Amino acid sequence: MPLPGQGAVPTGALYNELTAATRRAFVPRLFVQMYFASPSWFYMMGNAQKAAGGLSQITIPIQGQSMVQGGFTGYGGGFNQPVITPGVQNAQFPLCYWVVPVPLPFGETVIQATDREISLLKARMNDVYAVSVQTLSPLMFVPNSANSLYPNGFEDGFDNGTNYPTYGGISRLTAANANWKGQYYNAATASAAAGMTRQVLSQYIIQITDAAGGEAPTFGVMNPSDFSTTNNDFIGVEQVFVRPGTQYGIETPVRSSFPNINIAGVPIFADHFCPKGNMFFVNTKYTAFYMSEDAAWDFSGFYSLVPLGQIGQQGVVILGYNIVTAKPSANAWITGIAHGAF
Repeated sequence: MPLPGQGAVPTGALYNELTAATRRAFVPRLFVQMYFASPSWFYMMGNAQKAAGGLSQITIPIQGQSMVQGGFTGYGGGFNQPVITPGVQNAQFPLCYWVVPVPLPFGETVIQATDREISLLKARMNDVYAVSVQTLSPLMFVPNSANSLYPNGFEDGFDNGTNYPTYGGISRLTAANANWKGQYYNAATASAAAGMTRQVLSQYIIQITDAAGGEAPTFGVMNPSDFSTTNNDFIGVEQVFVRPGTQYGIETPVRSSFPNINIAGVPIFADHFCPKGNMFFVNTKYTAFYMSEDAAWDFSGFYSLVPLGQIGQQGVVILGYNIVTAKPSANAWITGIAHGAF
């Protein structure tokens, strides 16, 4: 409804006359006013692995202990007889299925058949993906074990047994499965309680890399509030070096601060959905987004609702997926981070 008395628009009878005789100017685009991006979600989904049907659709054979033994020999060349030690077992995870129904009412079909400015059906279909990201992205970071329909996430995958004693059906508290533990650090009991500075993060990265057998994580992710504290630590010593004979103008601006921070070769970025006070280091060689080959954002097509006594149609978009790690020790979860800027 046009607004009377705004700018050159009159009020009263003149406004009513103009309303009846004048078509509104209209911007033929829909501007979405909500939703947040999730770089972690897009990164993981962009490197998705394929999964198929069956029970425990993601079954990963893991070796948790040595299967042979060695020793030194002398002049005679003697050695101990080998002992057969079972060291392989399966970690098993199910695919979880996310479903978004899409309605197409009869009235909308006939009214928007022509002379439409914004296609409600197109907007609704675009919204399927956006709504899915808003719902599924937070599930990467929070505990989901209480609901068997939910996927796994970083917390239970990277925990050392303190909070999640079982992962993939394998107990982390059994001595034989000691290597099935992830890296869990409570920063509230360490110097990081004062904030994740560059020095503290560098120490964590070195410790995480060493505990992972020498493999550095692929990336680190933290809440924007915690990220800004770390970023401020960099800005405090930021320097710009100008080469003699050159100058900075409009075409060559100096950008301060960083979209992501690189510490010891590991990029660290902010994600809106990462819970404040938590940070995750992910090794994508072992931690992956598994997507069902039969339900990879598939759309059923529209089906008639006439059998239900209604003129109209509806369809369903379905995604089968899970996010699991085949080597928890190569990843890390740091909690108890304090002093976020906001």
